[in-house]
Amino acid sequence: MLRPDTGLPSFSGGPLIPVATYFLVITVLAGLVTISPGASPPPILGMMWGVGLVALTAGALSIESVSPRSLFPPVRTFGPAIGVVAAFWGLYNLVALALALGGVSGFEASLSRTAAHPLLYLAALFSSLLFTAIPEEFLFRAYLQQKFTRLVGGTTVRAVLSGIGLAAALFALFHLPRWFLASGHGVSSALAGRLIGLTLMGLAYGSVYALTGNLWLVALFHASMNHPPLLVTVTFPPELHLGVSVLENTVMVSLVYLTLRLSGYNSTLLTEAQRELSASSGE
Repeated sequence: MLRPDTGLPSFSGGPLIPVATYFLVITVLAGLVTISPGASPPPILGMMWGVGLVALTAGALSIESVSPRSLFPPVRTFGPAIGVVAAFWGLYNLVALALALGGVSGFEASLSRTAAHPLLYLAALFSSLLFTAIPEEFLFRAYLQQKFTRLVGGTTVRAVLSGIGLAAALFALFHLPRWFLASGHGVSSALAGRLIGLTLMGLAYGSVYALTGNLWLVALFHASMNHPPLLVTVTFPPELHLGVSVLENTVMVSLVYLTLRLSGYNSTLLTEAQRELSASSGE
Protein backbone atom coordinates (compact mmCIF):
# COMPACT_ATOMS: atom_id res chain seq x y z
CA MET A 1 0.00 0.00 0.00
CA LEU A 2 1.57 3.26 -1.15
CA ARG A 3 -0.78 5.68 0.60
CA PRO A 4 -1.18 5.43 4.40
CA ASP A 5 -4.68 5.92 5.76
CA THR A 6 -4.00 9.19 7.58
CA GLY A 7 -5.85 12.46 7.27
CA LEU A 8 -4.80 16.07 7.69
CA PRO A 9 -3.64 16.64 11.30
CA SER A 10 -5.66 18.93 13.56
CA PHE A 11 -3.08 21.52 14.56
CA SER A 12 -3.97 23.42 17.74
CA GLY A 13 -1.74 26.48 17.25
CA GLY A 14 -1.97 29.56 15.04
CA PRO A 15 0.23 30.84 12.20
CA LEU A 16 2.93 32.19 14.52
CA ILE A 17 4.26 28.71 15.36
CA PRO A 18 5.30 27.67 11.79
CA VAL A 19 6.69 31.17 11.10
CA ALA A 20 8.79 31.13 14.28
CA THR A 21 9.94 27.56 13.58
CA TYR A 22 11.04 28.46 10.07
CA PHE A 23 13.02 31.51 11.15
CA LEU A 24 14.63 29.50 13.94
CA VAL A 25 15.66 26.85 11.42
CA ILE A 26 17.11 29.48 9.06
CA THR A 27 19.01 31.14 11.93
CA VAL A 28 20.53 27.85 13.09
CA LEU A 29 21.41 26.89 9.51
CA ALA A 30 23.08 30.25 8.86
CA GLY A 31 25.10 29.81 12.04
CA LEU A 32 26.27 26.34 11.03
CA VAL A 33 27.17 27.49 7.51
CA THR A 34 29.17 30.37 9.01
CA ILE A 35 31.04 27.94 11.26
CA SER A 36 31.72 25.58 8.35
CA PRO A 37 31.62 27.65 5.14
CA GLY A 38 33.03 24.93 2.89
CA ALA A 39 31.09 23.67 -0.11
CA SER A 40 30.43 20.41 1.75
CA PRO A 41 30.14 20.36 5.57
CA PRO A 42 31.97 17.71 7.61
CA PRO A 43 29.94 14.49 7.95
CA ILE A 44 29.54 14.87 11.70
CA LEU A 45 28.15 18.41 11.26
CA GLY A 46 25.74 17.18 8.58
CA MET A 47 24.49 14.43 10.89
CA MET A 48 24.07 16.89 13.76
CA TRP A 49 22.10 19.22 11.49
CA GLY A 50 19.77 16.44 10.35
CA VAL A 51 19.06 15.33 13.92
CA GLY A 52 18.63 18.95 15.02
CA LEU A 53 16.17 19.68 12.22
CA VAL A 54 14.02 16.72 13.23
CA ALA A 55 14.18 17.87 16.87
CA LEU A 56 13.11 21.43 15.97
CA THR A 57 10.22 20.13 13.88
CA ALA A 58 9.16 17.69 16.59
CA GLY A 59 9.22 20.54 19.10
CA ALA A 60 6.92 22.65 16.93
CA LEU A 61 4.56 19.71 16.48
CA SER A 62 4.45 19.14 20.22
CA ILE A 63 3.38 22.77 20.70
CA GLU A 64 0.74 22.12 18.01
CA SER A 65 -0.47 19.08 20.03
CA VAL A 66 0.38 16.75 17.15
CA SER A 67 2.36 13.56 17.73
CA PRO A 68 5.48 13.63 15.50
CA ARG A 69 5.26 9.85 15.19
CA SER A 70 1.80 10.14 13.61
CA LEU A 71 3.29 11.92 10.59
CA PHE A 72 5.62 9.03 9.77
CA PRO A 73 3.79 6.45 7.63
CA PRO A 74 3.76 2.73 8.52
CA VAL A 75 6.84 0.71 7.60
CA ARG A 76 4.71 -1.39 5.22
CA THR A 77 4.42 1.64 2.89
CA PHE A 78 8.20 1.83 2.50
CA GLY A 79 8.36 -1.08 0.04
CA PRO A 80 5.81 0.37 -2.42
CA ALA A 81 7.59 3.74 -2.15
CA ILE A 82 10.88 2.12 -3.16
CA GLY A 83 9.07 0.46 -6.09
CA VAL A 84 7.74 3.78 -7.43
CA VAL A 85 11.12 5.51 -7.11
CA ALA A 86 12.85 2.52 -8.75
CA ALA A 87 10.37 2.69 -11.64
CA PHE A 88 11.11 6.40 -12.11
CA TRP A 89 14.86 5.89 -12.24
CA GLY A 90 14.53 2.75 -14.35
CA LEU A 91 12.64 4.79 -16.96
CA TYR A 92 15.18 7.60 -16.64
CA ASN A 93 18.08 5.18 -17.28
CA LEU A 94 16.36 3.60 -20.27
CA VAL A 95 15.86 7.01 -21.88
CA ALA A 96 19.43 8.08 -21.04
CA LEU A 97 20.87 4.87 -22.52
CA ALA A 98 18.79 5.24 -25.68
CA LEU A 99 19.96 8.83 -26.12
CA ALA A 100 23.57 7.82 -25.45
CA LEU A 101 23.42 5.04 -28.06
CA GLY A 102 21.81 7.53 -30.44
CA GLY A 103 24.80 9.84 -30.08
CA VAL A 104 22.87 12.71 -28.50
CA SER A 105 25.17 15.36 -27.01
CA GLY A 106 25.38 15.20 -23.19
CA PHE A 107 24.81 11.44 -23.04
CA GLU A 108 27.73 9.00 -23.18
CA ALA A 109 27.50 5.23 -23.48
CA SER A 110 30.01 4.75 -20.68
CA LEU A 111 29.50 3.70 -17.06
CA SER A 112 28.86 6.52 -14.60
CA ARG A 113 30.57 6.80 -11.20
CA THR A 114 27.41 5.33 -9.69
CA ALA A 115 27.74 2.16 -11.75
CA ALA A 116 31.52 1.97 -11.23
CA HIS A 117 31.33 2.38 -7.44
CA PRO A 118 27.90 1.10 -6.34
CA LEU A 119 28.78 0.66 -2.65
CA LEU A 120 30.06 4.22 -2.33
CA TYR A 121 26.92 5.44 -4.08
CA LEU A 122 24.61 3.49 -1.76
CA ALA A 123 26.46 4.89 1.26
CA ALA A 124 26.04 8.46 -0.03
CA LEU A 125 22.37 7.84 -0.88
CA PHE A 126 21.62 6.38 2.55
CA SER A 127 23.37 9.28 4.28
CA SER A 128 21.42 11.80 2.19
CA LEU A 129 18.15 10.00 2.92
CA LEU A 130 18.73 9.77 6.67
CA PHE A 131 20.29 13.17 7.42
CA THR A 132 18.99 15.43 4.63
CA ALA A 133 15.89 14.17 2.83
CA ILE A 134 13.86 12.79 5.75
CA PRO A 135 14.57 15.76 8.09
CA GLU A 136 13.81 18.36 5.39
CA GLU A 137 10.67 16.62 4.14
CA PHE A 138 9.52 16.13 7.75
CA LEU A 139 9.71 19.91 8.20
CA PHE A 140 8.54 21.21 4.82
CA ARG A 141 5.96 18.65 3.73
CA ALA A 142 4.79 16.76 6.83
CA TYR A 143 4.59 19.90 8.98
CA LEU A 144 4.68 23.22 7.09
CA GLN A 145 2.72 22.13 4.00
CA GLN A 146 0.00 20.45 6.05
CA LYS A 147 -0.09 23.32 8.54
CA PHE A 148 -0.57 25.90 5.78
CA THR A 149 -3.17 23.68 4.16
CA ARG A 150 -5.09 23.57 7.43
CA LEU A 151 -4.79 27.35 7.93
CA VAL A 152 -6.10 28.13 4.43
CA GLY A 153 -9.13 25.89 4.71
CA GLY A 154 -8.45 22.20 5.13
CA THR A 155 -8.86 19.67 2.34
CA THR A 156 -10.26 21.89 -0.43
CA VAL A 157 -8.22 22.02 -3.63
CA ARG A 158 -7.46 25.70 -3.01
CA ALA A 159 -6.13 24.94 0.47
CA VAL A 160 -4.01 21.99 -0.68
CA LEU A 161 -2.50 23.95 -3.58
CA SER A 162 -1.82 26.91 -1.28
CA GLY A 163 -0.05 24.62 1.17
CA ILE A 164 2.06 23.11 -1.61
CA GLY A 165 3.00 26.54 -2.99
CA LEU A 166 3.87 28.17 0.34
CA ALA A 167 5.99 25.23 1.48
CA ALA A 168 7.76 25.13 -1.91
CA ALA A 169 8.64 28.84 -1.71
CA LEU A 170 10.02 28.44 1.81
CA PHE A 171 11.94 25.35 0.68
CA ALA A 172 13.66 27.40 -2.04
CA LEU A 173 14.53 30.26 0.35
CA PHE A 174 15.83 27.71 2.85
CA HIS A 175 18.83 27.17 0.55
CA LEU A 176 19.91 30.84 0.51
CA PRO A 177 22.33 30.66 3.49
CA ARG A 178 24.39 28.08 1.67
CA TRP A 179 24.21 30.05 -1.59
CA PHE A 180 25.45 33.28 -0.03
CA LEU A 181 27.56 32.13 2.92
CA ALA A 182 29.04 28.77 1.89
CA SER A 183 29.30 29.06 -1.88
CA GLY A 184 30.08 32.78 -1.92
CA HIS A 185 27.64 33.57 -4.73
CA GLY A 186 25.91 36.90 -4.96
CA VAL A 187 22.73 38.27 -6.47
CA SER A 188 22.65 37.42 -10.17
CA SER A 189 20.67 35.69 -12.87
CA ALA A 190 22.17 32.43 -11.59
CA LEU A 191 20.45 33.01 -8.25
CA ALA A 192 17.10 33.49 -9.99
CA GLY A 193 17.58 30.26 -11.91
CA ARG A 194 18.56 28.47 -8.72
CA LEU A 195 15.48 29.69 -6.84
CA ILE A 196 13.16 28.79 -9.72
CA GLY A 197 14.65 25.31 -9.93
CA LEU A 198 14.33 24.76 -6.18
CA THR A 199 10.76 26.05 -6.20
CA LEU A 200 9.84 23.65 -9.01
CA MET A 201 11.43 20.85 -7.03
CA GLY A 202 9.47 21.86 -3.93
CA LEU A 203 6.25 21.95 -5.94
CA ALA A 204 6.94 18.43 -7.22
CA TYR A 205 7.74 17.06 -3.77
CA GLY A 206 4.71 18.83 -2.35
CA SER A 207 2.45 17.40 -5.04
CA VAL A 208 3.76 13.88 -4.42
CA TYR A 209 3.12 14.31 -0.70
CA ALA A 210 -0.37 15.77 -1.24
CA LEU A 211 -1.27 12.86 -3.51
CA THR A 212 0.08 10.10 -1.27
CA GLY A 213 0.72 11.41 2.24
CA ASN A 214 3.78 9.12 2.19
CA LEU A 215 6.82 10.74 3.78
CA TRP A 216 9.03 7.80 2.77
CA LEU A 217 8.16 8.29 -0.90
CA VAL A 218 8.87 12.00 -1.05
CA ALA A 219 12.08 11.56 0.98
CA LEU A 220 13.29 8.81 -1.36
CA PHE A 221 12.65 11.06 -4.37
CA HIS A 222 14.48 13.90 -2.60
CA ALA A 223 17.53 11.79 -1.73
CA SER A 224 17.77 10.16 -5.16
CA MET A 225 17.45 13.53 -6.91
CA ASN A 226 20.38 14.72 -4.79
CA HIS A 227 22.33 11.63 -5.90
CA PRO A 228 20.87 10.48 -9.25
CA PRO A 229 21.38 6.72 -9.79
CA LEU A 230 22.27 7.09 -13.46
CA LEU A 231 24.19 4.15 -14.90
CA VAL A 232 25.52 6.02 -17.94
CA THR A 233 27.39 9.31 -17.96
CA VAL A 234 25.03 12.26 -18.35
CA THR A 235 26.14 15.90 -18.56
CA PHE A 236 23.57 18.63 -19.19
CA PRO A 237 24.73 22.08 -20.34
CA PRO A 238 23.91 24.81 -17.77
CA GLU A 239 21.38 26.44 -20.09
CA LEU A 240 19.34 23.21 -20.13
CA HIS A 241 19.22 22.64 -16.37
CA LEU A 242 15.90 24.41 -15.85
CA GLY A 243 14.20 22.65 -18.76
CA VAL A 244 15.49 19.27 -17.59
CA SER A 245 14.24 20.03 -14.08
CA VAL A 246 10.75 20.80 -15.39
CA LEU A 247 10.70 17.53 -17.33
CA GLU A 248 12.02 15.45 -14.41
CA ASN A 249 9.54 16.87 -11.92
CA THR A 250 6.62 16.54 -14.34
CA VAL A 251 7.41 12.88 -14.97
CA MET A 252 7.84 12.28 -11.22
CA VAL A 253 4.41 13.65 -10.31
CA SER A 254 2.75 12.02 -13.34
CA LEU A 255 4.18 8.61 -12.41
CA VAL A 256 2.88 8.90 -8.85
CA TYR A 257 -0.54 10.03 -10.09
CA LEU A 258 -0.70 7.13 -12.57
CA THR A 259 0.35 4.65 -9.88
CA LEU A 260 -2.44 5.82 -7.60
CA ARG A 261 -5.04 5.64 -10.35
CA LEU A 262 -3.97 2.15 -11.44
CA SER A 263 -4.00 1.02 -7.81
CA GLY A 264 -7.56 2.26 -7.36
CA TYR A 265 -6.67 4.85 -4.72
CA ASN A 266 -8.10 8.33 -4.51
CA SER A 267 -5.92 10.80 -2.63
CA THR A 268 -7.42 13.65 -0.67
CA LEU A 269 -6.43 16.04 -3.44
CA LEU A 270 -8.00 13.90 -6.16
CA THR A 271 -11.16 13.27 -4.18
CA GLU A 272 -11.73 16.92 -3.37
CA ALA A 273 -10.99 17.98 -6.93
CA GLN A 274 -13.55 15.52 -8.26
CA ARG A 275 -16.09 16.64 -5.66
CA GLU A 276 -15.63 20.32 -6.49
CA LEU A 277 -15.85 19.57 -10.22
CA SER A 278 -19.09 17.64 -9.71
CA ALA A 279 -20.52 20.45 -7.59
CA SER A 280 -19.68 23.09 -10.17
CA SER A 281 -21.15 20.96 -12.96
CA GLY A 282 -24.43 20.62 -11.05
CA GLU A 283 -24.88 24.38 -10.62
